[in-house]
Amino acid sequence: MPAFGARLRRINWRTCSGAFLAIVLLSVSQPASAAGDPGDAGALFLRVGMGARAASMGNGYVAVAEDASSVYWNPAAMAAVLGTNIQFSHDEYMVTARLEQFALTHETRYGTLGLSFTGMYLDDMERREDIPTEVPLGTFPVFDVSFAVGFARYILPNTSLGATVKPVYQKIDQWSASGWAFDLGIFHVSRIDGLKLAAVAGNVGAPMKFIEEEYALPRYIKVGGAYERETAVLRGRFLLTLDGVWVNDGGPKQHMGAEYMYQRTLALRAGYRAGYDSHGGTFGAGILYKSLQIDYAFLLVKNDLGDNHRFSLGLRL
Repeated sequence: MPAFGARLRRINWRTCSGAFLAIVLLSVSQPASAAGDPGDAGALFLRVGMGARAASMGNGYVAVAEDASSVYWNPAAMAAVLGTNIQFSHDEYMVTARLEQFALTHETRYGTLGLSFTGMYLDDMERREDIPTEVPLGTFPVFDVSFAVGFARYILPNTSLGATVKPVYQKIDQWSASGWAFDLGIFHVSRIDGLKLAAVAGNVGAPMKFIEEEYALPRYIKVGGAYERETAVLRGRFLLTLDGVWVNDGGPKQHMGAEYMYQRTLALRAGYRAGYDSHGGTFGAGILYKSLQIDYAFLLVKNDLGDNHRFSLGLRL
């Protein structure tokens, strides 16, 4: 082991950056050629996102997620999260739906552990006979839930790997479906000051079956970067992010965002999600006070389902 550690210290970091880019290119080539059509995948709540900060930056977050939400965005980024972090998120989604999320990361001497929960709940639906009646026979619940357990650690001083396993459960009235999904990620801090790179393969797993219909999990590959610079003139820092996304039920997408944080206290954010029929601009703000972070996001939606408002609360312990 000492000899192995000595060899690691002698590694040329340009070689490491080249290896990262090779992994990225290999990851992109497969989903780009295997893209399907809208409707090919189910359990789409797994792609909604976590946290108001990420949402307000257009979900361009795969190389930014150095907080508890890294369990969702990039399990490899958990390795960069110090101590114990907790995040709660609430989203009023598409008029009749609510999205509730929780994430926790805990640093240990062996690596970082992560836990998360995602639940999407629709208003109870009315039960009626085949022939519509004026008075419903009753109501029934509709919800989707998923848990995640993850682990990450540095394999080199500037590069980490991480993975999560996620049981998934969906229910409509007396019918239900269940399955398992896996996320794999890599997170790299470049030798270029302020530049970070990352890639994630998400929702990998076998198809799920609801009643008699079988459908694929909403798989994706995300490759992204983030660049951060301090500016003395404005007494703060700027952060720019860009993610390329390849999914198994549509064409490629682009998530981009920007953040300005004044004296590490007040943040203003904006972003855009390109390649979607309904999604568009995103905006938000955040306040960081000691170990407490409060964030808000407003997401424009280009249809009649209504714009989204998302709130999240983060704690560093």
